[in-house]
Amino acid sequence: MIEQLDLLREEHGTSALVVWGAFIVGVLFGVVAEFSRYCARAALAEWVPGDERSKAARSGHPRSKQYMAAVLVALAGTQILFVSQNIDLAQSIYWSVPIRPVALVAGGLLFGVGMVLAGGCVSRQLVLAASGNGRSVITLLVTGVAGYATLRGILPYPRIWLENIWLLETSPAQLYDATIVSPVHVSLAIAIVLAGLLTLLIRKSGTRGVATGAAVGLVIVAGWAVTGIVGADEFEPTQLASLSFVAPAGEAIQHLMIFTGDTIRFSVALPGGVLAGALSSALIGRRFRPQGFTAENSLARYLAGGLLMGFGGVTALGCSVGQGLSGISTASLSSVLAVLAIAAGGYGMMRLRNPRIQAVVATGLQPAE
Repeated sequence: MIEQLDLLREEHGTSALVVWGAFIVGVLFGVVAEFSRYCARAALAEWVPGDERSKAARSGHPRSKQYMAAVLVALAGTQILFVSQNIDLAQSIYWSVPIRPVALVAGGLLFGVGMVLAGGCVSRQLVLAASGNGRSVITLLVTGVAGYATLRGILPYPRIWLENIWLLETSPAQLYDATIVSPVHVSLAIAIVLAGLLTLLIRKSGTRGVATGAAVGLVIVAGWAVTGIVGADEFEPTQLASLSFVAPAGEAIQHLMIFTGDTIRFSVALPGGVLAGALSSALIGRRFRPQGFTAENSLARYLAGGLLMGFGGVTALGCSVGQGLSGISTASLSSVLAVLAIAAGGYGMMRLRNPRIQAVVATGLQPAE
């Protein structure tokens, strides 16, 4: 296997293999997320009190079971790759970046609020855009520009200010090395909590959503394998990463604008693959349906949601997929903190919304305005 991979690197180049791997991983995610309506925001909405319609939509907590299964499979697969020394998680941003509690919490809270205002997180917006939703196209453009502006443009100043309020010199990797706490301990703690809750929900209402959630988790593992195994070339190194969508959305937009002066890479090919996969799934399933804005006052909400997701996602080092699946799969303490903040921000915003919106949010679909 290793010899065959070396031959492919020599023949096609490591970067080309990584790009095609990213595109294929994106296609797989797009297909699964489109036909299963995977949505972390909808999973969170199942726990928000609402009227009778939202209670009916939450019956069985299918989205919650889907998300929990995704995390468990992603966590198990990623840790197996790490323990078997196929990937070095210390090279990922989730382990190597110093812990910045205020930035992680503030960014997570803002992202959670934004994904509720926009009617879905960035991965969901990609899937909806490929299914013909014009509102999601606008939201994606705003999120991508805001995310890139937070990373390298005019918005780093508030991000850096948040990071410097409380900056620990220790990264998660250094913390693991300096204490008796290890990734195995954190992984087991996360797995025990989620597995216990998932078991209760399955006993109560069946296995609906578990299989597709497990498929999403496998895609996360595949993302790590593409960058960590296929991209393991000392002469042409690839940044260890898996699925994340805020910064990649901005990089993809920039790539489209300066195509001749830019190089395609994992983070650019990934969103393209998601769009291709979701579009194919929507067309085959006859779910492609052009949609647009039907109310003038809804535009401001989507713009605000996109802006908050762009800034919050970069500040928190990831979105509901980047931190909620990829980050958590590394057992990073920073990711745990960010995910809890995203959940708190989203939950709080849903509680502030009226029951009609709560009912629609719980279905995993955007409101028809």
